[in-house]
Amino acid sequence: MRLKKLELQGFKSFPDKTTVNFDKGLTVIVGPNGSGKSNISDAMRWVLGEMSTKNIRGTKMEDVIFAGSQKRSPMSFAEVSVTFDNSEEEGRLVTAEDYDEITVTRRYYRAGESEYFINRKPVRLRDIHELFLNTGLGKGGYSIIGQGKIAEIISRKNDERRAVFEEAAGIAKYKFQKLEAMRNLDGTNENLTRLEDITGELSARIGPLERESAKAKKYLEIYERKKGIDIALSLYDIDAAKRRSADVSEKLAIAKRNLEAAEEKLSDAEARESALAEKQSGNRIEAERFTQEIAAQKEKLHEKESAALVCESENVHFAETEKTARAKLAESEAERASTEKELTAKREALEEARRKKAEKKEEADKAEAEIAEYREALARADDDVNDAAKKKAELDKRTIEAKLRASELEARAESDEKKYEALRESAEKHEADIALYSGRMEKAESKIAAYSGKEAQERAELEKAEKKKAEAESRRAELEKKKNEYFLEASQRKHKVQNLVRMEELLEGFSRAVRFIVNEYSQGKITGKDGGKITLYGPLSQLISTDEKYSVALETAFGQSLQNIVAKDEYSAKAAIEYLKKRNAGRATFYPIDTMKGTEADAATLGLSAGEGFIAVASTLVKCEDNLRGIVKSIVGRIIIADNMDNAAKMARKLAYRYRIVTLDGQVINAGGSFTGGSSATESQLLSRRSQIDRLNEEIASIEKAAKGVDSELAELAKATADIKAEYDAAAGRLATVRKMSEAEEVQLEVLRSGKEMLASSLDVIKAEMKALDESMSGYRRDIGGIAERKDEFDTEAALLAFKENEINSQRASLEEKLEELEDKRSDLLIELAREETNTELLASLLEAVEAKAEIYRSTAASLEETIAEAIRKTSENKEKIEKLRSEAAVLSRKLGEYEHTRAELVSEGADIEQSLNTVRTSQKNAMNEKELVFRDYTKLENDLENANTRADGLITFLWDDYELTYDEARKQCAEPITPATRAETAAEQAKLKNTLRSLGNVNLNAIEEYKEVSERYGKMHEQMQDLTASREALMRNIAELERCMCTDFVSTMEQININFGKTFTELFGGGRAEVKLSDPENVLESGIDINVAPPGKVIKSLSLLSGGEQAFVAIALYFAILEVNPAPFCIMDEIEAALDEVNVDKFADYVKRYSEKTQFVLITHRRGTMEAAERLYGVTMHEKGISDIISVDVSEIEHRAGKLLE
Repeated sequence: MRLKKLELQGFKSFPDKTTVNFDKGLTVIVGPNGSGKSNISDAMRWVLGEMSTKNIRGTKMEDVIFAGSQKRSPMSFAEVSVTFDNSEEEGRLVTAEDYDEITVTRRYYRAGESEYFINRKPVRLRDIHELFLNTGLGKGGYSIIGQGKIAEIISRKNDERRAVFEEAAGIAKYKFQKLEAMRNLDGTNENLTRLEDITGELSARIGPLERESAKAKKYLEIYERKKGIDIALSLYDIDAAKRRSADVSEKLAIAKRNLEAAEEKLSDAEARESALAEKQSGNRIEAERFTQEIAAQKEKLHEKESAALVCESENVHFAETEKTARAKLAESEAERASTEKELTAKREALEEARRKKAEKKEEADKAEAEIAEYREALARADDDVNDAAKKKAELDKRTIEAKLRASELEARAESDEKKYEALRESAEKHEADIALYSGRMEKAESKIAAYSGKEAQERAELEKAEKKKAEAESRRAELEKKKNEYFLEASQRKHKVQNLVRMEELLEGFSRAVRFIVNEYSQGKITGKDGGKITLYGPLSQLISTDEKYSVALETAFGQSLQNIVAKDEYSAKAAIEYLKKRNAGRATFYPIDTMKGTEADAATLGLSAGEGFIAVASTLVKCEDNLRGIVKSIVGRIIIADNMDNAAKMARKLAYRYRIVTLDGQVINAGGSFTGGSSATESQLLSRRSQIDRLNEEIASIEKAAKGVDSELAELAKATADIKAEYDAAAGRLATVRKMSEAEEVQLEVLRSGKEMLASSLDVIKAEMKALDESMSGYRRDIGGIAERKDEFDTEAALLAFKENEINSQRASLEEKLEELEDKRSDLLIELAREETNTELLASLLEAVEAKAEIYRSTAASLEETIAEAIRKTSENKEKIEKLRSEAAVLSRKLGEYEHTRAELVSEGADIEQSLNTVRTSQKNAMNEKELVFRDYTKLENDLENANTRADGLITFLWDDYELTYDEARKQCAEPITPATRAETAAEQAKLKNTLRSLGNVNLNAIEEYKEVSERYGKMHEQMQDLTASREALMRNIAELERCMCTDFVSTMEQININFGKTFTELFGGGRAEVKLSDPENVLESGIDINVAPPGKVIKSLSLLSGGEQAFVAIALYFAILEVNPAPFCIMDEIEAALDEVNVDKFADYVKRYSEKTQFVLITHRRGTMEAAERLYGVTMHEKGISDIISVDVSEIEHRAGKLLE
């Protein structure tokens, strides 16, 4: 594994996207204090999962996001990506997919959200930590050493040094596995504890349940005996009541004949009264009908006349509408023609702008090609100058050798004279070059100033785009938050629906018998006595519904009836009851649809109205299938629903307390006058569950619809964000281009300045040498005669070389001048090209606006034409309607006169009928008195018969209510019928059995089944405890094995580190001794680490007695000893040699250089010795306050070029 590159954006002082590439070997990062170079090591530590803000030099995690500067807005997020070359087998990172290159990314938003990615796929922070286990890059690893942290490795307490040594030993993975196993062990222990509690509770319940079960069985045995006696006594009393009923029935028949004769006489009188009353009623109805008809005819006549007036008014409005629309149409046509002309002009201008843009692009490309050609020519001229310089140096050498052969004085004289001439020419050339450099510097400074203005302009554009980007990001965060809120609300409601549906499915709140019957029936286990199919529809509460506002009132009205089961017919109900008896599963009530035909109170008859607080008769508020309506009426058909208790009390008094009244909040006034009320439990709302489920589903649909709206807005925002990002990238690209051009000019200016300074310095030296030579040459002139000829030859050759050199320099100056002109031309063309691009975009947007305007005028004209046509059509229709209305009004007026005449005749006839009716009513009253006397005797006999029948019916009802038996079924079951002689004895036994049942006290009939269930559950829990105990023992064995491996590896690694530490310490300090050892060798996994050192000639009892530089050097020696054992793939060190002197810095640099063959080193430093060892240099600067920039220098390439120049 090899570190390849680090990318930062928005991290601390790096707002713009910045990439740092790393090669094999040693990379050094330099820069002034405060430039942000240490932020690079912080970024590396942060992207690898560091969660402590203290370790990345912050107080809160938000500090990693660029906070803004005087000219730059704060960023909304920070992102760092690190890329590793994973193609080599040694140190290869293991991932789910086998990647040859792995990129780890961490992103943090100012809102507090974090994101982690591996190769752009979202992962957890834990996945990143696991990826780097045992690589030296994990938590507590030694691959990244922050600023001022190197000495901490020895200054910490001995038990705090373990993390680095554990990472080197490679036991981090074992430690992680042990923690996982310990967590699983804790979970297993918790489960065992929970199971022990449960089994203890179950064990405590088994004994009492066993006793209760035995008591319940005894109760059922006595109950069955009592049941047989109850049935026999009931059958005896029913038969006696029936005999009494037959005797009374004979007497009642005689009374009935007498009553019928009296009723016949009364009926004749009533018939005559009824005939006259009917005739009178018909007269009144007919008169009233004509009265209403007259009023109706008058109303129709008024309507016809009003309609005619309305049509006339509409025609005036339509005429005005047509006139206005025609005027607007004319205006619209004129505007449209003008817009079409403008549209044509804009299109032509856009085509012309695009043509100019293409021309400028072509010219710019051509200028770029010419610049490249001239740069190549300039390079060739530089090579020629170097060749000439080499030849001239060779000529000087030959001249000196010639002079030495002649004589020392002659050689000196001639050498001085030639030197003087060469220096004079060189001085003149230097002065000319200085003037040339000054001119070029002025041009470069002018260009830099121009680029600075352009950079400020582009930066303003970038800040605008960045502001838009931040606003879009803020809006996205708001929408995401809203979406999450919707999701949470929907989830909460879905959870409620699931709970309610689960309660419905499990029949929660229903009795055990109801649950038993429903479950057994759903499995097809219940059939009739003859094996026939039965039909059960389920509990009543699941078959009816109501509006949620009435649910409390209706649940109160229905009461326990909601738990009762609806059956198709009596046959089905009997079969279900028989099944309950056989299974001894409790009691339940059934509603056969074919036997329950209830009645419903009539609010109008009772005189109830909404103004008095009356809501409705309860049965009318129930929603159900038509076949269930009879059951609903039977149960709540005579129950009244009121809005509150006060109005309910008024209605109860009005109805003489004959009806049960329930308020909306569940308070009750019972028939007879008793009151029931208070708070109601919400957990057993059987009826409202279904309405709650429907309401919650509607709310969920509404929330999900709103969430979809947010998704749509997010999608639109994503598109807008993409446009904003494109705008931002374009602005950033333009700014980067301007910066690069400006930086290039600054580099050129610096080169020119350095060259000018070197030339000036050289010129001073030349002038000083010329002065010295002039003084010495006066003594040499008398001795130069003998070597004149050879001097002339050398002078001639030197002149030719000088001429050639001047000629090459002249050509070079011409090339530089032409190159400068071409670069100026290219810059102008690029500016013009940008201007043409802006103009083209502006014209395109203007063209779109004009086209939209033209489309508006076209649609407006079409709309106005439709308005005119519609006004003409409606005016024509109204004229026809007016004529028809006036004709119909005339017909109605004639008919009105005829109706008024007929009504007067009917009023006169009614007076005659009223007189005859009074005479008939007198004779009717006499017949009524005679009937009343006969009716009293008949009523007395009827009451006797009713009492006998009621007695028989009550006993039959008792048989059904208590034992769910019909009379015939009871007769079949009765094995020993009672006689008059045995009735008293049987009744005494019945009373004795009742007392016996009463003495048993409260009996839990469910205990039999509950005892069985608890016993079975206890057995299952015991089996689970055995399984968990086995799991716990396996986990403990696994933990022991992990600890053994950790101990072995850690001890082995410590021994090797100790050997290496002694060696590196001796090499770095030039002697002495050093060792590392365990503080407690008997407790390897918990022991601290002791470090003992003795520099040459010193006895050190404590590391704190060492100087700061010595402590740092000891820590560095220990660091390299650890690297020898487990080399990290790369190491980042931030100013760890800051405390060392120059000699030790050189030693440190040599050591790093040696190790860089197998480990990448990235050093952040201020020290020259470390810089000199670098193979690649990165400089961190701040051209703009608060914003870091990076400059890259390849040292090996510079050395290569320098070598060529020296040659």
